Amino acid sequence: MNDKISILIAAGGTGGHLFPAIAVCEQLTEITNGKCEFHFVGTADKIESRVVPSLGYNFHPIKIGGIKKSPAILLLPFQIASAINKCRKIILNNNISAVIATGAYLSFPPGYAASLHKLPLFLLESNVRPGKAIKSLCKYATKIITSFDESTNYFDKSFHNKIVALGNPIRKQFLEFPDQKDARNSLGIPLDKKTIFIFGGSLGAASINKAVEKHLDSILESGYFVLWQTGRNYKFNGAIHNNLIVKEFIDNIADYYSAADLVVCRSGATTVWELTVAAKPAILVPLPSASNNEQLFNAEILKKNGAAEIILNDQIETKLLETINYVLTDDTLLRMSSAARKLARPNAARDVALEVLKTIGYEL
Repeated sequence: MNDKISILIAAGGTGGHLFPAIAVCEQLTEITNGKCEFHFVGTADKIESRVVPSLGYNFHPIKIGGIKKSPAILLLPFQIASAINKCRKIILNNNISAVIATGAYLSFPPGYAASLHKLPLFLLESNVRPGKAIKSLCKYATKIITSFDESTNYFDKSFHNKIVALGNPIRKQFLEFPDQKDARNSLGIPLDKKTIFIFGGSLGAASINKAVEKHLDSILESGYFVLWQTGRNYKFNGAIHNNLIVKEFIDNIADYYSAADLVVCRSGATTVWELTVAAKPAILVPLPSASNNEQLFNAEILKKNGAAEIILNDQIETKLLETINYVLTDDTLLRMSSAARKLARPNAARDVALEVLKTIGYEL
C-alpha cells in the first residue's frame, strides 16, 4: 500500500486542535516522500479556513456548531446529519484511506463517516482529559493517540487496548530553539539577568496582564528582565524600562522561550508541550473558562512532575510576585528545568505519523 494516500483531517476551531494535525501532516509528507494528500474539513469562519489553504492543503467547509443552550440546538441533529453526508461525499470523491480527528464538535461528522465506510479512524487527544467528541468516537476508533500517559485513566477500560501515548505533535519549526546566549543577544537581553517571559496568547490574558501591571515595578526593581507579550486586547501605557520588552504579538516565540529562565502563561496543551521541549520552568495560570477544565488538568501534570507551579486565575494578583521570587532561585530553576526536560517528547509528530502509516499498512 505505497501508492498515493488520501487522508481526511478533522481539526480546527482553535490552534490547539489545528496545529497538532498540521504537524502530523508535515511528517507524513516527509516520511512518504510526498505520497500523502490531505483533505481538511472545518468551519468557514474559524482559524482552519485561513491557515489550511495557506499551507496548500485541500479545505472543505462544513457547517457544524457546538452544543448551545438556545433554540438553535433543535437544528443540531439536522446539521450533524448534513455534515456527515458531506464528509461521506468527500471520502468517496477523494478515495480517502484514513481519517484523523483532533477533537471538538468538528470531529464527530468525519469520525462517524469513517465508521460508515469502515475506514481507519485515528483520534488525537492533546489534553490530559479527553473532550466529549473524542469520547463519543472511541467505539469507532482504530487508534486513540494521547499526549499524556495519564489520559488512559479518563477512558473506559474497554478502549484501553486502542490507546497509545506519544505526546502532543508540534510543528518542526517551533521545535528549533536557539542557544540561550544567541537568543538573548538577538533580543538585547544582558546575559547575567534572570529573565521572565510572560504571555497569554494572541488576544492576551486579562488576569495575567492585570497582575503583571500591578507588580511590574517590583519585578523590575528585583533586577529581573521581563519579556511581556500582552496580546491585542491590552495596551501598555507604562514607562519604558531598560529591563523590559513589551510586545503585542510575537512571531519568533522560540527566541523568547530560549531567552527566558521562567515562563508565565496559560496551560493549553500546545503551550505545555512547548515548555517541556524547551525545558523551561513555568508558572501556569489555567484558563478557568476552558471547556472540560482541561487547562487545569494539563497544569497539574507538570506540577506533579516538578516542572511547574500553578496559580489559579482568581489568585494571580496576590500570588504572582511571591511565586516568581520562589521559582527564580538557582536551585529551583535547575530542578524544574530538569523535570520539564524529562517530560518532553520532541518526536511526537513523527511518532504519530509512523503510527498512522504502520496501522494502515504502509511499508516503511
